[in-house]
Amino acid sequence: MCGPPAAGKSTWVRSQARPGDQVIDFDALCRTLGSRSHHDHPPHVRALAKSMRRSLEEQATTHPGRTFVIRSLADPSDRAAVAERLGARVVMFAVPAAEALERARGDNRPEWTDQAIRSWWDRYRPSPADESPET
Repeated sequence: MCGPPAAGKSTWVRSQARPGDQVIDFDALCRTLGSRSHHDHPPHVRALAKSMRRSLEEQATTHPGRTFVIRSLADPSDRAAVAERLGARVVMFAVPAAEALERARGDNRPEWTDQAIRSWWDRYRPSPADESPET
């Protein structure tokens, strides 16, 4: 699952995941590691969560159920590389910047989120391999 911050990736995954499915979500990993924030994690927690995410992703192909991996990945070559490594398809949540900004503000996201959303859209390039989310 890819898209800008506040696109609804985690919310969508929660609505789709069934018992036995694996969800690899950076923010959830950070909270599991002790971060008290939903999105503004201390540097040492972020570093450990990145390492854990990589390890979980490496093991995802052996998981017997479905695995949902939540990433931003604005660049199509980055998306393709991760999808190939995981044997996965890319579901793109290309929520317009204005909508993502409104969601972020409504969710009381950290101040840096606005710039992260704008930066994602500056770097985003669509790919024919990207799929739309199914409901």
